[in-house]
Amino acid sequence: MKSKMNANINKIVRKFLKNLLVATLITYILFFVIFIFLQKSFIYFPDDQDFKDCQGFLDYEKKTISNTRFYFKQGTDNALIYYHGNAGSTCDRSLIKEFFEENNYSIIFVEYTGYSNDQTKPNKEQIFKDVENIHKFLTKNNLNNNVVYGQSLGSGPASYHASLGNVGKLILVSPFSSMRDLIKSKIKIYPVSIILTEDYNNQDLLSNYNNRLLILHGGEDKQIPVHHSRKLYEGLKNTNKEHIIIENFGHDDIWLSSIFKKSILDELNIKL
Repeated sequence: MKSKMNANINKIVRKFLKNLLVATLITYILFFVIFIFLQKSFIYFPDDQDFKDCQGFLDYEKKTISNTRFYFKQGTDNALIYYHGNAGSTCDRSLIKEFFEENNYSIIFVEYTGYSNDQTKPNKEQIFKDVENIHKFLTKNNLNNNVVYGQSLGSGPASYHASLGNVGKLILVSPFSSMRDLIKSKIKIYPVSIILTEDYNNQDLLSNYNNRLLILHGGEDKQIPVHHSRKLYEGLKNTNKEHIIIENFGHDDIWLSSIFKKSILDELNIKL
């Protein structure tokens, strides 16, 4: 009787474990399929801010060239081009524009296709076309030896811009060596290298860039841990580079650091 009871228990346990394994496998496959088809939704977080109705850039020209939108302020023959992170819109960054205006650069704040109430879904191909259109605009208007600034996701288009040439200084804030490395570190159980289409490979894009490169990163950054920018920095042969870690600051509050602000001002030759 006892042996029969034990056999029944073992049968129930085996059936439970089998069902658990099947459920786990189905869940794994389901999330794998979801990521394949919806990966852009995990990377880009645009809002519905109207590009033309941005109060923070009332003193800038609102330009659209070949479907690429940007806020532009005419200054000297050198331009500073700003590429923002993956959330919100360029309009959100209007609070820092005065910071860059102190030395009278011509300034461009780029908006990505798919952001600021644009109905297109954001994707790397279109964003790189935005970069190409901005580069053509600079060339056409004789804006040379420019400064390019890219933050977080914006380090991808900024690095691509630098690869196209005519960039005297590149400032990257909270960058990564590649989007593939970043996502692999966050989603370890899936073969991301096989399925990722939105890979911004800054390491490859900057392989031939030899002008000034400044990388700044918050030491407490949880979204893009600092080892990602360290890998980028150490993997580049460029000798005119600097990597500054802003201790006790993270991803979103790095602008509050006096060390961060001073580093940017020094790089732009601005004295307040």
